[in-house]
Amino acid sequence: MVTVKEAFGESVKILERAGVEDPAFEVSIMLEDLLSLPKGAEMLTPDAVLTDEQLSVLKSAAEKRAGGYPLQYIIGSWEFFGRKFFVGDGVLIPRPETELLCECVMKFFSRRKPPKIVDLCSGSGCVAVTLEKEINGADVTAVELYDGAYAFLERNAKYHGSGVKTLQRDALEPFGEFDCVVSNPPYISKEEMASLQKEVTFEPETALLGGEDGLDFYRAIAKNWAPHIVSGGLIAFEIGETQGAAVEGILKENGYFAVSVWTDYAGLDRIVTAMKE
Repeated sequence: MVTVKEAFGESVKILERAGVEDPAFEVSIMLEDLLSLPKGAEMLTPDAVLTDEQLSVLKSAAEKRAGGYPLQYIIGSWEFFGRKFFVGDGVLIPRPETELLCECVMKFFSRRKPPKIVDLCSGSGCVAVTLEKEINGADVTAVELYDGAYAFLERNAKYHGSGVKTLQRDALEPFGEFDCVVSNPPYISKEEMASLQKEVTFEPETALLGGEDGLDFYRAIAKNWAPHIVSGGLIAFEIGETQGAAVEGILKENGYFAVSVWTDYAGLDRIVTAMKE
């Protein structure tokens, strides 16, 4: 018989040997999400005995994680803005920094009429669903091209009972008229792709690679979508930490004004917003 405490300790050792940054936290998440044990079971019920099936599931998960496979893919979901979003192979994992993108859009429309928003390169739909839920009356469309990510987008919109309209199409081919274009597009340069953390390499390259210098999608979205944003409307991007000045310049070159670069919780450039004339 193997207790929760024993299984927890052995799994932590597996992750420690692999160099995982916070192995105790990650194993605790596995116990909770994969084995449906109470949060903090390793401390609350350390002497509880695990079944053979539970041990097998935990061991498999720990070994996958030790090989670099993302924890979020292993448990099949991750939290964003206080909501659960399903993730897995083929879709970008929601990250805390992206919550700031939502906050910037929410702040802009806090004293304006309910906006019509399009979320480009939507992936899991975390941005689209959050904006639809947090901005009263918002009309949100989410655009995602790739099959794997689009399946998660549809699943998450349905799971949250969201009114987000999902479209499977190229984000660089504009349509309609919107008060806001928002996007967390692929923005990693070709050079940076070669030095990504191991777990990031399991995420789809199509959601990461932004061309030779990482700026291809900013150029195309800023130019192609400009005629489809109403006067006084907003465009909002998540960016890489070194791209603030470059994206600011791209927006100004395409006729946008009131360009602002916002820093994240670590003080790094993370969001760029601008208005359409």
